[in-house]
Amino acid sequence: MNKAVAVLAAGFALLAPSAHAAVTFDFIFDDGRPKSVSNDGLVVTGTDGAAISFRWTQATGLVSLGRKQILGGGGEPNISADGTRIAFGIGAVDSSYTTWGLWNQGSGWQELMPPTPPGGGTVDGTYGSSYDISGDGTTVVGLYNRPGQGNRAHAAKWTQATGVVDLGGMLSGQAGRANGVNHNGSVIVGWVEAPTGNWRPAAWVNGSMVLLTEFDGTVSIAGAGEARATSSNGDIIVGFSSDPDSHQRAASMWRRTDGVFGPTEILGWVDGSTPEYGLNLPYAVSDNGEIIVGYCSFDGSPFASTGFIWTPNTGVIDVNQWLANNGVLVDPNFTIQTLSAMTPDGTKIFGFGQMLTPPYTRRAFRITNPPPVGVAPATPAARIELFAPIPNPSSSAIRMDFALPTATNADLSVFDVSGRRLTTLVHGEQPAGRKSVTWDGRKASGDRVPPGLYFARLVTPQGSVLRRIVRMD
Repeated sequence: MNKAVAVLAAGFALLAPSAHAAVTFDFIFDDGRPKSVSNDGLVVTGTDGAAISFRWTQATGLVSLGRKQILGGGGEPNISADGTRIAFGIGAVDSSYTTWGLWNQGSGWQELMPPTPPGGGTVDGTYGSSYDISGDGTTVVGLYNRPGQGNRAHAAKWTQATGVVDLGGMLSGQAGRANGVNHNGSVIVGWVEAPTGNWRPAAWVNGSMVLLTEFDGTVSIAGAGEARATSSNGDIIVGFSSDPDSHQRAASMWRRTDGVFGPTEILGWVDGSTPEYGLNLPYAVSDNGEIIVGYCSFDGSPFASTGFIWTPNTGVIDVNQWLANNGVLVDPNFTIQTLSAMTPDGTKIFGFGQMLTPPYTRRAFRITNPPPVGVAPATPAARIELFAPIPNPSSSAIRMDFALPTATNADLSVFDVSGRRLTTLVHGEQPAGRKSVTWDGRKASGDRVPPGLYFARLVTPQGSVLRRIVRMD
């Protein structure tokens, strides 16, 4: 299915079809990006507009944790199962470096480096980046920097007993990173660089590295990818892997049976993803493996992105279409950009997006997804279509065809790469069927746009579709 943006008025959602109890969507705060959630769904961590971590609850609102990364930086803030510990990169008190940090409720930040593993040190002022914390709060994982000619950053973990240690399996000139860890720290997932430079999905199980894909960089990109997250017990790993047939960077899964991880399961990709350039990256998997959420970039650009949901019944589906299928329709001026966190039972999903109208506020949201009640699945909503512009690229007028399955309100507008609306081509009630419009390459003011990349977006209450436009001299 093409990109569909189902949008919701804050605090309002329609009842879902009879296959589920009501699926709901609500905005929870502005100007922050949720990245991780406690097991009960009541405590959220993420980053604000200044890339400083925060802790949010319904009672306290968004509370900044301070210690902005001073030099270098990166990584992701993540939270323990009980919501009392958060791991993220922090700046030194004297602003001389950035390092791994562990925040404890009641005592605040603890610096985890230095000391570093042998060969470790600062690169561009940072000791490394942390990416996850175990559910029990005892293990932090990420990468540490290794300065010196020919050295690369290596995947690492921290515990109170060991400090930061190299996870192993990487050579001096080979990079690696740990992205996720299970509840007790026994399974760590991430990637290890191949000799040709591509990332390969990898796991460290009780200290031993396991490569999750076969890889032959001399033949194709098959096997390239990364492992991103794992279930609480470590038996299910999700990430992306390059599909050898379509060359899509597809959402993928690896399951452990009798202590051994099986072959790569290609789960699929959101319709409209561009082979080799698009990315379908899972960020969380439920403990029963029945629901996965993540991020889709259709062509590798951050502007053309959405969140996705995978279930055995739906496959990989744009979250906006999934919401529409479950009876949730809302404000077309909000676009979902990613789904970034989920409770282990799969009932609370968190993400963020952006308003398409000034001042373009970033908004965090929560989807509540009650378990199915055991009746027939919902009938998928009919699709809207926005066909490829003709000609494209172009220095003259282009034609855009679109199709509506039913009569509905529709808005077809052109945006620049920063998300600013340049002109509106269609607005208001439209009959069902296929129609054509033209764009002459001008803004609403009449000024001609400069050469470059633009986006046409068709928005209806049932969702939206986006197409790229390249203007030439």
